[in-house]
Amino acid sequence: MKNIKLIGGLLLIITAFTFISCENEPIDSAINLDDFDGGGTGGPMVFKADFGGNTWNGTVAQAVISGNLVSIGANRADGSTFSILISGNTTGTYPANSNIIAYTPAGSEYGYWSVNLANESELTGSIVISNINTVNKTISGTFSYKGYWSDSTNTSILPVDFTNGVFTNVPYTSSNPVANDTFFAKIDGIEFVEEQIDGALITNVSGMPDQISVVGSKNNGDRVGLNIIRSLAAGTYQFTGPLGENVNASCVLNNVLYNAESGSLTITAKTDTRIKGTFTMVVKNFTTSVTKTVTEGAFDVEYN
Repeated sequence: MKNIKLIGGLLLIITAFTFISCENEPIDSAINLDDFDGGGTGGPMVFKADFGGNTWNGTVAQAVISGNLVSIGANRADGSTFSILISGNTTGTYPANSNIIAYTPAGSEYGYWSVNLANESELTGSIVISNINTVNKTISGTFSYKGYWSDSTNTSILPVDFTNGVFTNVPYTSSNPVANDTFFAKIDGIEFVEEQIDGALITNVSGMPDQISVVGSKNNGDRVGLNIIRSLAAGTYQFTGPLGENVNASCVLNNVLYNAESGSLTITAKTDTRIKGTFTMVVKNFTTSVTKTVTEGAFDVEYN
């Protein structure tokens, strides 16, 4: 079944790559955000978009920049949300279909997102990052896209055009890798050689429980990511699909997303700021049904 559930302003299939960090540090030692400080000024936060003859205005918005990834989330009191995930961390234009924009109506677990599951190469729109202000810690830009209902088994819901999307002065936080963090995994028997390790705490996101995010990533965008409910004690927990109750995981390999379908994660040690464990899993792409086997997974990271 080709469908994606969108809950609480987060794309749960990619929450392993969507962090809210407690740190406000430089993104990467190889990146100087001052180089693309586009002259933006302080001012009120705006997140809005037009569709269906109306303008949606977000009341709360937050962004996170981590490694080569920007995530932006916005919601309002009725429970509807927008989520944007960009594989990149500089000003510029990004195609919507190879990144993510998603609108989730209030009370729905599905939404309108920027990929046509029947034709994933369709150019559905774009996201423009116009300014990253490192003084005020804000990000600004625009977006527009043709949104397809994420449950493709429901063919009665037609696509919706989202236009005049604007995010202005959205506050961002950034994560910085810790020198003594470790991460290891093999994918189909070949070592995944990460170039960055990120641990972060996701707190108070639309009523969801606090979560710990652990990600090993390469500069080309390949990633292995884990999401762990923060309240879990040492022990073994099963992966049960993209919406698992206790743990979730996903991989991005050659720009293809895979979600954990089965396997387990064992927490061997945990403090208020650090978590250590092991994992094995089978991950699956929801469009092609291609699977990958992840073995010998191990991590030891600071997350607070």
